[in-house]
Amino acid sequence: MKQRSVAVAAAASALILISGCSGASNNGGDTTCKDFLAMRVDDRDATVAKMLKEREARNASTADVEDKRTMLVGLCQPSDKQGSKISDLA
Repeated sequence: MKQRSVAVAAAASALILISGCSGASNNGGDTTCKDFLAMRVDDRDATVAKMLKEREARNASTADVEDKRTMLVGLCQPSDKQGSKISDLA
């Protein structure tokens, strides 16, 4: 079990590092819905992982990141939410 946790943490760290090189701005929870929806899936995952780490002071599991990303995509769709920070919706 511990090996899996280490592997998930390593994958999340690698994802954040890789997405940091992609040119997408990762502002964590301060990212607006408009910017979030314009990102590639990998960049969305890195942004959600950063937001969750900011909140919980720990690395989130891959499943938690994916679930939160999926939820945020739906919550960010309405046009009146485009300026909202994802942390305000999550």
